[in-house]
Amino acid sequence: MRIAEVASPSNEMQLAALAQFLLGRAEDADTNKTISADAFIKIARDMGISVTHQQLIAMSQKPPLSNLISNVEPNEVSFRGAEPEVDDSDMSVDQARATVDKMAKRAAKV
Repeated sequence: MRIAEVASPSNEMQLAALAQFLLGRAEDADTNKTISADAFIKIARDMGISVTHQQLIAMSQKPPLSNLISNVEPNEVSFRGAEPEVDDSDMSVDQARATVDKMAKRAAKV
């Protein structure tokens, strides 16, 4: 987890520090690198940053936020490094079982 101190706090720099903090927490907890857009805005407002959803979208397309936030949707903010969901509907049960067995054998060798 990273902690950033903002010397001359512009809204963009404060939001970048918040995004960096949340991304670090997600990596530490090994969870999805996403947050509800409403939750992100609420945290920002609690920190004293006045931002709307439209402003967040606009700011996330320019540095420094563009380096941390990959996408702002109506309901979700996705951070850089977020793994896309895998569509495993084409995998049969036998293929899944074989994959798990293969991975277990590899892990046992270590």
